[in-house]
Amino acid sequence: MVSLSPGAQSVGVLSFTPACLPAPRGGAPTTRLGAAAGGLVPLTQRAPRERALALTAAGFPGLTLDREHERAIVDNQAAEHELGRVGLAYLQAERAAGMPPPDQVAAVTEMLRHLDPARPQLTRAELLGPVSLALQIVDEQEQPSAYNPPMREALSQHLALRAAWLCEHIATHAGGAVIWLDEPFLDALNSPFCPLDWEAGLGLLARSLADLPAPRGLCLVGTTNWADVLALPVDVIGFDAYEHGAGLIRAAGAVAGFLERGGVIAWGIVPADAAALAQERVETLVGRFESTVEYLAAAGNLSAAHLRAAALISTNGSLAHLAPELATRAATLCREVSAYLRTRHQLV
Repeated sequence: MVSLSPGAQSVGVLSFTPACLPAPRGGAPTTRLGAAAGGLVPLTQRAPRERALALTAAGFPGLTLDREHERAIVDNQAAEHELGRVGLAYLQAERAAGMPPPDQVAAVTEMLRHLDPARPQLTRAELLGPVSLALQIVDEQEQPSAYNPPMREALSQHLALRAAWLCEHIATHAGGAVIWLDEPFLDALNSPFCPLDWEAGLGLLARSLADLPAPRGLCLVGTTNWADVLALPVDVIGFDAYEHGAGLIRAAGAVAGFLERGGVIAWGIVPADAAALAQERVETLVGRFESTVEYLAAAGNLSAAHLRAAALISTNGSLAHLAPELATRAATLCREVSAYLRTRHQLV
């Protein structure tokens, strides 16, 4: 496979020590999150054209985006004439072929303009992963692209080209980047009604992750297949620790292997939900995190200190659909939970 990664680092390498630093999810509709983000700054995504589906899929042959409703429809007949071009660009590692339409180039550049050039940072950018992309993009008959093997393969190649372009573009404007693949529909692979089974879908995801420049990120809600997910070629895994922490505890043995490889877990302990945000405080979120860490350590014969050292404090979902003041509150809670934990455990 031709590498699309410009100067990729070795797997498991971040340019800072995690140690419970704050790392809120991308998609925030405000530019005031940089100070809350520690060493991993999310791209702000204030308009529909900047969100994960649009940022990932725009420019794919035959694709029409309904950005307001976050829908994407592909004209199979129109796309078929161009799929060979996508495949050739992928094989020849033509990063320029991953450039999105001009309005999105301008939007991404504007987002990067709000980052502080005086603070060396990794910028976190989220793209929709290949499984969720193939399930969310439909044809004229509302059939997901996952049913069409050539189409889903072309979508994964398009994703690799877009990730390579985005990483290079961020590097020229704001230093290093971490590209995260967001897979909100990964567990749909366990359904008998899904056009992809678990093995085929995970293989598709593994290939897309391998195409990313390291360090590589993956976001998911929760999974019943943690052992398989933790074995993927990924450096940082973010998950919904607010509602799905128990699933990780049941996979404690696989977590130990992931940490031994230098893996990092982004704990989505801060809710990205208006009602939940109104109920939570720093103390309640710290308590939820600490109890899950202790249970996980006991279940896997792990060191709680090691788990905290390899942890980032995040939100359990994108902040794109929150009002700016709520997104700012969520990011602030990430920062305050982080500060509490780092002080309590003397993390540096």
